[in-house]
Amino acid sequence: RNGARGHAHIVPRHFHLPRASTKRRLLSKPCQVLPDSVLLQGFHWESSTPDARQPETWPNGEIGTSWYASLTAMAPDLAEMGITDVWLPPPSNSVAREGYLPSRLFELDGGYGSEEELKKLIRTFHANGIAAVMDVVINHRCGDKQDENGNWTLYSDEVSHDKRRIDWGPWALGSNHPVDALAGTGNPKSEPYYPAAPNVDHHNAEVRKAITAWLTYMTSPRYIGFDSLRFDFVRGYDVSYLREYVESTVGTRGEMCVAEYWDDDEGNNPRYTTGEILSDYVDKAGPSVGAFDFPLKGAIMDALSTGDMRLLVENGNRMPGLAGIRPGQAFTFVENHDTSAPQCHWPFPENTAQLTAGYAYLLSHPGIPVVFWPHLCGKKNIDGVLNGKPIDPTLTEAAGSIDKRNVWVPPEHEGFSWEERWPGTEKGTVGSQDGVQGPNYSGVLGDTIAKLCRARREAGISSTSRMQIIKVEEGLYVADIYGGHVYGSAREGASKADFIKYLRVAIGPKANTDFPMPETCPLDENLELPTCVTVDSGAMHRVMAFTDPCDEILSTMADLDDASEFVMPEIKMPRTYS
Repeated sequence: RNGARGHAHIVPRHFHLPRASTKRRLLSKPCQVLPDSVLLQGFHWESSTPDARQPETWPNGEIGTSWYASLTAMAPDLAEMGITDVWLPPPSNSVAREGYLPSRLFELDGGYGSEEELKKLIRTFHANGIAAVMDVVINHRCGDKQDENGNWTLYSDEVSHDKRRIDWGPWALGSNHPVDALAGTGNPKSEPYYPAAPNVDHHNAEVRKAITAWLTYMTSPRYIGFDSLRFDFVRGYDVSYLREYVESTVGTRGEMCVAEYWDDDEGNNPRYTTGEILSDYVDKAGPSVGAFDFPLKGAIMDALSTGDMRLLVENGNRMPGLAGIRPGQAFTFVENHDTSAPQCHWPFPENTAQLTAGYAYLLSHPGIPVVFWPHLCGKKNIDGVLNGKPIDPTLTEAAGSIDKRNVWVPPEHEGFSWEERWPGTEKGTVGSQDGVQGPNYSGVLGDTIAKLCRARREAGISSTSRMQIIKVEEGLYVADIYGGHVYGSAREGASKADFIKYLRVAIGPKANTDFPMPETCPLDENLELPTCVTVDSGAMHRVMAFTDPCDEILSTMADLDDASEFVMPEIKMPRTYS
């Protein structure tokens, strides 16, 4: 349904996916980011516009439904689509309403809604079997009081709580910030500085104890109840400290956290971070930490924009990026709040066929796929009020341009001033612009994403599933991905013939014209061809689900030894039901 109150499309149950909410967890227990998760980024850059704290930003001066309340209302729909985990925006009081310039950490009333609305949202997620992932911004912190020199390096902590106090002073800040007014008196940093705010001195043991206490408060079911953590700008502090924060909090209950490690060469080259760099980072961060797979995003965009599907394969037989090395720790995505318009750090071209093909790849392949909110649900809240700038439905890829980073960017919004946003900076070298958003941000992919999520879950595909690359050439990529479990086996009225054993995915301009239909079972040529059904198809993709009542298929999976097989490590966190 797609009613007047802004619900995303709900597709027919082609695959009869059981609601993830019914058996997964008890309300009183924390949820886990599991190997078979589909993570939704539950916001976009403008989700806090209009600001829930400022009535004057709403139409007619009236406060409507906040972003938290809108998500609460949509929780059952999200669960039915197959979303298992939702990454929420930074919750703390912030100088910027988006949340990425945090100040008073324990104060949770902000542009997305109130503390009580946040707690209700998390409780509702849990009741629907959805885990809540908290966006953690601890590289920097903005002071709310000035010191004797007029610098904003003093912090208050006036919210009542029973954890370690965080009313810091300059002693808690790095001492060699490039902006003198933002420097503290703590230890110098060797890691990159975030230039717009005072940077936290993580070398200081007292600071780390206070951060750990705050994270414990935020993730405890007794207080706020977040289930897992997403860490912002982790290049700003040593990986050993991130590991300490995880292992002292949610890591003790088997959570998988995710780190945003993205080195874009100071804004000049978004492709600078490689799979090997990310692999080295997550190895040091520990088994409870994954990373967003930026190099895989780049490979998907380059392959689809050029039509050369050979870019979807590395070393002849594996996925690009972190997914090809540590798939169980690879959070795969095509777009997020930073890369997309209006920020345009690395936007996906405004081409719906290519974007749909990108999701067909992500939601069928190993790794933990991340869906971007506007692609699934659009930019309106549950009241139908637009959060942020309007979408231009006529925008096409041809209307954009290639900037100095070799990145496609959409046109600027009318009246935008480059000098006002990036004074003294040459256009095309950072962030690019205040970009126009097109049809891709309208939720147009909602039906397709839901169908692909259902197929992934019916097939039992996880972050470490086995796959075989069947064919790779300039205009065509074909792979089979095998599920290790059948989670729907206990559902009412099910039969073995309904179970999806594997998915065959074709990506590229030839995805439909040259789709290779197997004549026999790919796992055993002596078995009959499995029955199949088309999950979804488009100009640049086709996904088919194969079923077979023969249990021999599952038993032969363990004997695969083809050179083109991509062998994944064992799953470390088995699914459990409450």
